[in-house]
Amino acid sequence: MKILIMNKKYFKLLFFATAIIVFILATVSDDHVHMHHQYADKIKHITAFFTLSLLLNRASSTIAHRLRNMIALLLFGLFIEVAQYFIPSRDSDWMDVLADFIGILFFQLSYSSFKTLKELRERGKIKSKSL
Repeated sequence: MKILIMNKKYFKLLFFATAIIVFILATVSDDHVHMHHQYADKIKHITAFFTLSLLLNRASSTIAHRLRNMIALLLFGLFIEVAQYFIPSRDSDWMDVLADFIGILFFQLSYSSFKTLKELRERGKIKSKSL
């Protein structure tokens, strides 16, 4: 099975496009949005920052870049909350920054686990199951 491998520049473009969309969605009025779940907003933050982490990681994948990316994304989440503070139709919630951080960490843990399993499989310590 061949996996589509995109060039890092495409991941950078996807990352910036996604970041712009996330920022726009975070700053427009949410009067028309009716959340049916108490934590729906936090789930959206976790999902958005998991996705941003994935795209940014694919755009620059060294360990030093991963730490820099995590800090940059957390600052982006903080910037969104500060922007929302000044928008009358939005509420700024510092727990959203925590949800952003959880999304970032969840990606990093998932990526590290996947990478470790892949390395163990390549060394023959874990056998892959064929379907």
